[in-house]
Amino acid sequence: MRWSRRGALLIAVAAMAGAGLGGCMSKARRHLYTAEDLFEKRDLKGAKLELQAAIKEDPDLLDAHKSLAHVDEYLGDEEGAAREYETASRLDPADTKLLNKARYYRQMRDLENSANKALDDIKAGRAEEGINTLTSILTDTKHKTAHDRAVRALREAAPLIAQQGDSLYQAKKYDEAVKTYGLAIRAYLMIGEATGKQQLDPKAEPSIRLLNAAAQAGGVPDRAFTILNDVVAFDPDNKVANAELAKAYLTRKPPDYATAADLMERAGAPEAEVKSLRARAKRR
Repeated sequence: MRWSRRGALLIAVAAMAGAGLGGCMSKARRHLYTAEDLFEKRDLKGAKLELQAAIKEDPDLLDAHKSLAHVDEYLGDEEGAAREYETASRLDPADTKLLNKARYYRQMRDLENSANKALDDIKAGRAEEGINTLTSILTDTKHKTAHDRAVRALREAAPLIAQQGDSLYQAKKYDEAVKTYGLAIRAYLMIGEATGKQQLDPKAEPSIRLLNAAAQAGGVPDRAFTILNDVVAFDPDNKVANAELAKAYLTRKPPDYATAADLMERAGAPEAEVKSLRARAKRR
């Protein structure tokens, strides 16, 4: 961020001059003026303390609230910036820039609350509802803060959903396990897409294997196809996903030996196994 000349804090110098620098300036404005000097010296923490002191002396000092909002933004204190813009916009409701800033931070707060609620839903066993909320945050907003909060929530949510899938699988609730493992894998895919990575987190691999196992055990092998295909499309070199998708193709009626052979080759299967699948494909 480029540092501006005197007045970068949006302090009304003319107003201070009108108050008189020769001794009749209020304590609040003295703190405000000192904050400006500290800001120019790049002492943001010192400027913040002076602005807080100014506001303590005069809670309705608009310039102090506006300046503190800017300092908080420089310091990365979004909660503080939101609070100060909200106060400043109430003190000067005609200032559209302040209103827009206050509105922006309210939207950020709402999105963060939505991400927190989504994570609570997931912890409570409502994984699909939580994942849908986080998907909406990632797709419906370009704000970095909301984006990053949703990704953090997904990082925490993915292993939790996988654990829920494990419990369902152990209880032989295979249909629910398939759905839950699918949501866990979706969460890992979303993390990869949101962070610009082209490789799936290895932590997703147990869920990929168990997704297929649950689908097989439940007599619904086709239910694993969509998510396994999505994983391979995202990470073509993922050996676990290629191997599991090959197994899924072999359970089809009739089995698709040719596609399974290609997938097993990409999965790094022994050459003899791949050749055997290709030979069976030719005999069909």
